[in-house]
Amino acid sequence: MQSLSGNIAKQTMTRGKVVIFAFGGFGWSLLSFAPSNLLTYFYFPPEVGANTFPVFIFQGAVIGVLTILGVIAFTGRIFDAVTDPIIAGISDRSKFKFGRRRTFMLISALPFALLSVIVFLPLTPGESNLNAVWLVVNLFLFYLFFTMYVIPYSAMIPELGHTSKQRLLLCTIGSVGWALGFFIGNSIYALKEVLQNLGLNEVRAMQSGIGLFAIIGFISCMLPVIFIDERKYCEKHSSNEKLFQALKGALVNPDYVFFMGSTFAYFVGNLFLEIGIIYYVTLLMKLPASMASLLMAIMFIASFCFYPLLYKIVDKIGKKRLLSWAFYLQTIVFALISLSGLVPFIPARIMGYIGIALASLAVAVFGIIPGAINSDIARMDSIKTGNHKEGIFSGLYGFMNKAAISFSNLIFPSFLLLGRSEANPLGVRLAAVTGAVMMVIGVLLLRKYNEKRVNSVLATENAD
Repeated sequence: MQSLSGNIAKQTMTRGKVVIFAFGGFGWSLLSFAPSNLLTYFYFPPEVGANTFPVFIFQGAVIGVLTILGVIAFTGRIFDAVTDPIIAGISDRSKFKFGRRRTFMLISALPFALLSVIVFLPLTPGESNLNAVWLVVNLFLFYLFFTMYVIPYSAMIPELGHTSKQRLLLCTIGSVGWALGFFIGNSIYALKEVLQNLGLNEVRAMQSGIGLFAIIGFISCMLPVIFIDERKYCEKHSSNEKLFQALKGALVNPDYVFFMGSTFAYFVGNLFLEIGIIYYVTLLMKLPASMASLLMAIMFIASFCFYPLLYKIVDKIGKKRLLSWAFYLQTIVFALISLSGLVPFIPARIMGYIGIALASLAVAVFGIIPGAINSDIARMDSIKTGNHKEGIFSGLYGFMNKAAISFSNLIFPSFLLLGRSEANPLGVRLAAVTGAVMMVIGVLLLRKYNEKRVNSVLATENAD
């Protein structure tokens, strides 16, 4: 079969190869979980009785209402976001014999894994500016190698998937891998308690758990590098466009701009759920910290049940409509969280289960559909221009993700300054309200995305 560019289309991956590809998503999800979701918990712990961990960096406000941790996390994510399109552009233009994507994944996997642990190894046992400097340096290095793995990995989806259905399958199975990594990552709270019962103190228990994740994550990240040969399954292409030319070419598409804006709003709200879950559970619901692991486990296990259904019905319903429904569901979830402890006739535990049940479907949709839409738009651009810059679209998607994470990490600790104790949980409750607002903004922006226009171009993909 001829591709639109005139090259002979490459082989379609077997089911076994698709599963191996999913291990890459599982690996990078597990490696990135701790630096992305546990920094606030480790360096700015909730005040439930005594602090969970010793104080390693200054806990008060700086630069108005910001915190040192918030500024560090924000600048780290900004650096991460900026490197996304840079790495993407270099990857698009590269011509390594081993593969323009796999080469970057190979180089980055080991330092990615090591640094996921090092950011939780402060140099001094007490509060120190040295700890803050150490965290900054290693967080920046972590995000550099994180980008070097994830952006090329994601860029392979529109290259390995030769039809819209194949790309949806890769996004689905990749999302399963990512969700499993996130699910196992959330077990850290329960794992920490187990390790403490074995005799480790709070800090060593947390560090040991994260170290275990690093080993598993590294092995998983290496599997697609070793077993998926780009030369066999991807059409041989590269991009001739320079970085800013490629970025401009992607961003002149109004549908892509509105889709990216919607994605940004979702990522901000989602981070308020991921970072805040331990606070919502312990302070609003007044449940043990291990309950956070249980609720997140239930959510992701339940979401898996929806994956086959979504894969079958997406063509009939449409990706845009499914994504809109997910925004509405997640808005309700945040509303329930913000009301936890304020509704006397509904126990907090029941409120948590209701919210998780609703979130499970939303998580399934968000896990598959945004990546599939992004891959469709990347393929549409390749069809229209003949210039294959899938990395740029992956980089821009990653940029919006990480810009949202930067924003969330900057302001979430500021909410905590307004109250993060059982006696005064105001800041935590306002964080949940903010999550709901971001979901409403996301669905309003998504309405501007013209799905029919994108699909009309994709319909010509195999016309020859």
